[in-house]
Amino acid sequence: MPKGAVPRKAPIERVITDLDALRAVSDPLRLKIVELTAGDPERGWTAKELAASLGTSQTKLYHHLALLEEHGFLRVAETRVVSGITERRFAATAHGFSVERSLFAGSGGEAAMATTLDAIFDKARGEIVSSLHAGLIDPSGSKAGHPRMALSVTDVRLSPASVRKVMRQIDRLKAIDDLDEAGEEHYGFLVAFYPRTSGDADR
Repeated sequence: MPKGAVPRKAPIERVITDLDALRAVSDPLRLKIVELTAGDPERGWTAKELAASLGTSQTKLYHHLALLEEHGFLRVAETRVVSGITERRFAATAHGFSVERSLFAGSGGEAAMATTLDAIFDKARGEIVSSLHAGLIDPSGSKAGHPRMALSVTDVRLSPASVRKVMRQIDRLKAIDDLDEAGEEHYGFLVAFYPRTSGDADR
């Protein structure tokens, strides 16, 4: 068995069913840990390996790893003693995670929605800023052939039939990752389509 391999098959998806777990994974660094490990759940990661991949210090990760393990996002896949020190390898408990829709209803629904939105937009903001610093985005569009970023916020009036049509288009766009193209590069893709109150629209 290769180094770091985990002899256990992870399920395709696990569902987040409580607000505390949702809050735990919504931290930007913890979300990165989950994304990295869930990309290959059959592999075990040491804190040192995770720190190197995420560009952070090893000691900074211990608290985050403990919380993710406590809430079921990570499991200890292997434990061994190296030079007198106990080394643990962590693996994701699934290939992906989704949120139970019932969390968005009832008395805690607003808090759950706010937590989810904060996590989504914090992640997107961090990635956009990093790409700007790395020169991957040309906001001015002045460099021919240079990748650009598309951002738009607008207000539209649609009939129920048109709303259903837009939702079908969004569903098709979500499958864009299935494309297999030569010379492909990584892009972030964030879509938000939601009803607005008349007060919001008039501001």
